Amino acid sequence: MQVRILVLAFTVIIQFLIELTVGRGFVAPSLVPFVLVYFSENYEKMWAVDGAFWSGLCLDLLLHQPPGSSSLALLTGLYAAKAFRRLSSGEGKGYLISMTAIAVLVSDTVFILVASRPPGSGFSSVLIPVIPRAVLTVIVGVLILTVTEWITDMKSRKVIG
Repeated sequence: MQVRILVLAFTVIIQFLIELTVGRGFVAPSLVPFVLVYFSENYEKMWAVDGAFWSGLCLDLLLHQPPGSSSLALLTGLYAAKAFRRLSSGEGKGYLISMTAIAVLVSDTVFILVASRPPGSGFSSVLIPVIPRAVLTVIVGVLILTVTEWITDMKSRKVIG
């Protein structure tokens, strides 16, 4: 459990650094929803609520956003991913990536609505990067899952052989 907390904290820091560098000129992938979907599907379900709340609050403080806007957005995105889980009967890498894409699309849309001043202003013009951000997150998620699967496979061969 403590290792997963450290992984989520490290992910929040990486997300912060990506938003500060890549996110200024291009679209940055959204790693926090990917990690939260992975943890909530493979470990305790509390990651969908507790992890979303605390990581969103930390991101808001680091990025000088209205407090609670990222938390609300992440909670809404993970709720939408959970609704997808109830409707589908899938599992595996494609299933996690689909849930991540839904969580990113919904959470980014909610974040734009909540964090803009006044709320909802310029919604159509700011909404344009949401789809490329979700696509980039899916690409990064596939790469991460493929590499971790490869490393796990290498370890299991080493143990067996």
